[in-house]
Amino acid sequence: MFRIAEIQKNLLTLFGILLLAGVLIYLLAPAGITDYTVIGTSYWHETKNRLLIKTAYDYNSLEEINRFPTKLGDWRGYDFRYPDSVYEMLNASVILSRSYSSHGDLIWMDIINSHKGESFHDPKICYGGKWNIDDETLETFNVVGNQTHLTFHEMHTNRLDISNKKNPDTKQVVLYWFMFKRFSDEGVTMIRLSAPVRNTPEETFEMMKGFLENELFAAMYEEEVEEVTVAENIIDKHGTTGVAIVATLILVPICLIILGPLASRVRKT
Repeated sequence: MFRIAEIQKNLLTLFGILLLAGVLIYLLAPAGITDYTVIGTSYWHETKNRLLIKTAYDYNSLEEINRFPTKLGDWRGYDFRYPDSVYEMLNASVILSRSYSSHGDLIWMDIINSHKGESFHDPKICYGGKWNIDDETLETFNVVGNQTHLTFHEMHTNRLDISNKKNPDTKQVVLYWFMFKRFSDEGVTMIRLSAPVRNTPEETFEMMKGFLENELFAAMYEEEVEEVTVAENIIDKHGTTGVAIVATLILVPICLIILGPLASRVRKT
């Protein structure tokens, strides 16, 4: 009997500790946590390189994406279309293809949103027909001006350096990453940028990095706004009742932690 009582005491205490940890994580989380988008180097699941941030556009909406600015600093954008066979193959919900140019530099951007995994053909496979993949790496960028929204202060993308199989002197640098929301069925968005190599791949990459960090990220991701925790949001909405709700959520697991040892003492007496 004593051994059973000890096990019950430990289970009750452990449950109380786990419940308290869960309550505190919930109450201290940003009130709009479901509005955050996961950015990573793989689709449909998070990686260790993932970033949480708020987007300035709903990438699940073609109407929203069509409002994406064509002017980004000194860069001017012009929409273009691929052959119809490309869109039939992708079978995506939202596709925006646009070229941005500035002082002789050129970058192609694709925004592809879909609920279907087949819409995201591995770029390494897509380029494999006409292109050689000369190098494959992960690159790190800073998202400037939005630091209050970041779980981490860095963003990671995939990078491919490719060369044309028929004309090896024709080279491109390709950067791509994925975005999706937790607890949502809105689908996944892939952002892909590519640029022709004029001198060296590294010079081209540095040009693209300047475009991303100085112009594109500011347009893609939301400006700084005041963020409150779930606990603060409950209190703001319900006043004194909200304080009671928050206090109750915290006190219940604390009571369980205390009751564990007390229950054991009662059994002993």
